[in-house]
Amino acid sequence: MPRLLYFLILCPFLISAKTTNLYISLNEFLDGERNNYVEINFGIGSYSLDYLRDANGNFQGGLEITAAVFQDTNVVAADRFRILSPQYPDTVNLNDLLYHQLRFALRKGKYQLRLTIEDINDSSEHYEINRDLQLTLSQNFPDHSQVLYLEDFEAASDDGDKAYQRSGFRLFPIITSGTPYLPESVDRLAFYNELYNLDLNLGEGEKFLIKYYLKDESTGKSLSKFGGFARGISAAVNPVLGQIDISELPTGNFLLVVEAINSKGASVIKHENFFYRRNKNFEVLAGSFEDRSISGSWVDMIGNLDSIVKFVDFLYPISSEGEQALQESLLQEGNESKLKKYFYAFWQERKPLAPQEAWQAYHREVRIANKLFSSGLSQGYKSDRGRVYLMYGKPSLEERRDMEPNMPPYIIWQYDNITTNYTVPQNNRIFIFGEFEPSTRIYKLIHSTAIGEINSPDWKQELYFRAYGGPGTIDPGNDPNEREFGSRANQNIIMGTTGADRRNR
Repeated sequence: MPRLLYFLILCPFLISAKTTNLYISLNEFLDGERNNYVEINFGIGSYSLDYLRDANGNFQGGLEITAAVFQDTNVVAADRFRILSPQYPDTVNLNDLLYHQLRFALRKGKYQLRLTIEDINDSSEHYEINRDLQLTLSQNFPDHSQVLYLEDFEAASDDGDKAYQRSGFRLFPIITSGTPYLPESVDRLAFYNELYNLDLNLGEGEKFLIKYYLKDESTGKSLSKFGGFARGISAAVNPVLGQIDISELPTGNFLLVVEAINSKGASVIKHENFFYRRNKNFEVLAGSFEDRSISGSWVDMIGNLDSIVKFVDFLYPISSEGEQALQESLLQEGNESKLKKYFYAFWQERKPLAPQEAWQAYHREVRIANKLFSSGLSQGYKSDRGRVYLMYGKPSLEERRDMEPNMPPYIIWQYDNITTNYTVPQNNRIFIFGEFEPSTRIYKLIHSTAIGEINSPDWKQELYFRAYGGPGTIDPGNDPNEREFGSRANQNIIMGTTGADRRNR
């Protein structure tokens, strides 16, 4: 039965040419009387709001939100409120995150949450969200809340906002685009969690051990270097506030494990929580690999120079710009020993516990990319589609458009969730490739909504004019697709534009 109520979304509704960044998280908890409740946290990026000047010459923006919880057709809880910005003297360099917290006491069961969101400065800007809720926390057996990853925490003050205080601390949760993401700028993993009903299992007031540690998500191996423990006294609600030094944790997918252990050493409850780590400090650059010993290692068993040259070249799609530059230099030099040391260091940094297995898994994907995307002019892993496939994985959905009037063939890849080891976790991303040299099977990436990729909001116009050898941009008011009867460039299954145009999706 699904436990996770947490969702975090970027609501892309436009307010006077601005995209309002609204973050919403839902979490289920039990109180000290073992009653279930839902906590809804709202956050707005102040920089993304639309502002109007008031009579005093200051600027203020905000949203009005109506939240209602339904069970079948009955409203069982509701509230209406505004999230307002401070009154700013100007709107330059705004970086506040505006918070609001809402709690509804609900019984276990299935519900639907309906949110209506409206810009206070423009009532025509309107957005609605509907989400199913299912409260599942047990009131009789050991259970746990969802983990909250924290940017920071501090001792609570008597005059502080009580809504964001728990267990004597004020919490500052991490806001991400869906999957918890910890970049190299974060050297500490801080988290908050609640364990429930341990008094019913152990007896009230009994001592127990709380253990927390990291696991490699792909191998399942525990990382003993990263962890900690605390001692607890069993109660209806036992809060867990912990932190782990992750300054030396490399890039990859990991699990935070929280476990309660009784006085006999037996596990009472254990749960795992996914997060992604990006650590560019562990890139393999010049000066970081030359002294490594590979004698007798799995890399030492690689055959001749030709093999290691090919294998290092395979790394290009999943490497940083600095790593790519070094790879090109090493390949030109052609020193077998250096290439092997670099190759060994590359996978040792990516997957310290299982470097050979990580390489073998990636090598299998390279073979697939070569089979699917090779042309007469290049191998698949060197193509744009091959690079995207190796970096982001297999798309959730592919749509081909080979017969558009006055358009070159193009392909759209949709990714519902991106959780590979080689990029930042993301949700709902697209890639669009066009074939501009007929019958070559060479598709060039022209637009994507993924972080760090080429982004061309006028991709349809670019496709149209490349078909005619034109400049690639036109007056946005003259949509070429409106001039060609039958064109479906605006009517794709993935990019469907019924009603308002969604070219900036």
